[in-house]
Amino acid sequence: MRPQALKQISSARQQRGLALISVLLVVAILVALSTQLLSNHNLVVSQHQNSFEQNQALQYAYGAEELARQLLFDDFSISGPGVDHLQEPWAQPVLPFKLDKGGYLEAQVRDLNGCFNINSLAGMAGEDNLKRLKRLLQNLDLDPGLADLIKDWVDADQGVTGFGAEDNAYLGLSPPYRTANQNMRHISELLLLQNIQFEDISAVTPHLCVLPTSNNKINVNTANPSLLYSLDSGISIDSAQGLADSERGFVDVSTFIDANPEFEIVRPVLAVTSEYFEMHAKVQVGESTMSIASLFFRNEETGELTLIQRDFAKVFQSKIEIEVDR
Repeated sequence: MRPQALKQISSARQQRGLALISVLLVVAILVALSTQLLSNHNLVVSQHQNSFEQNQALQYAYGAEELARQLLFDDFSISGPGVDHLQEPWAQPVLPFKLDKGGYLEAQVRDLNGCFNINSLAGMAGEDNLKRLKRLLQNLDLDPGLADLIKDWVDADQGVTGFGAEDNAYLGLSPPYRTANQNMRHISELLLLQNIQFEDISAVTPHLCVLPTSNNKINVNTANPSLLYSLDSGISIDSAQGLADSERGFVDVSTFIDANPEFEIVRPVLAVTSEYFEMHAKVQVGESTMSIASLFFRNEETGELTLIQRDFAKVFQSKIEIEVDR
């Protein structure tokens, strides 16, 4: 075969090879584009699914809020406004139950007149409440000096209380800031206190609450033993524990004092009814989970409930105890 013919054959083969490579490159590009488009599509679908589930969870949370509102109003209008105790329907936790679209909901209502109101440290009875908070902290094996820090944070002056701290202590920090010198708005403000330990906050917050008032009326039907013990040095921890372990349903403060005379000295701060309640719920829909804590004020004359605050960051802790056979 002539050399010229061989060259022509070789050239043809090279052209076919280049054409094949070009086709393969085009196919590879199309596959890459298709893969990218499919991936973006799946991402968009997933985002919309998460958004849809999150919105569903939010609506169920609002539903739990309305359920708590109705229970508290029914308690006032049906059971009567004279007394609140832990055997009433509003105080029973809502067992986790399945939702129509999958997932579950669990809710509970907490009586905030059964805990220590931090903002009472700035009220007319601030000094008495400061002593009570220190007694509460001591019973929890915590530093009572924490009470001084809290008081200086909420009171209106710049005078340092005991082991407390005012602006001079906080302005030296990085970044610097000042004490609030007003009522706390959220329990998380405790994290701003000087040299505060997270473990201390975790131990004391179940006994504390932040109410939009400086009053500290304690419902003797719902208060826990640590809070009852903290009210006065003449109250023993055994008496407080025995009271808390009983099914309390005192109809008035006088009846309570007759049965528990050691509480006579703190009669002015005692009550058998409550005005402030917190509904806390956890909702799961698909892969989305939501927690909501709603603060309600119930008018003691009309029973009307007012939503004061919503907190979507509070960690839900179930009170349901499940018995396991062993």
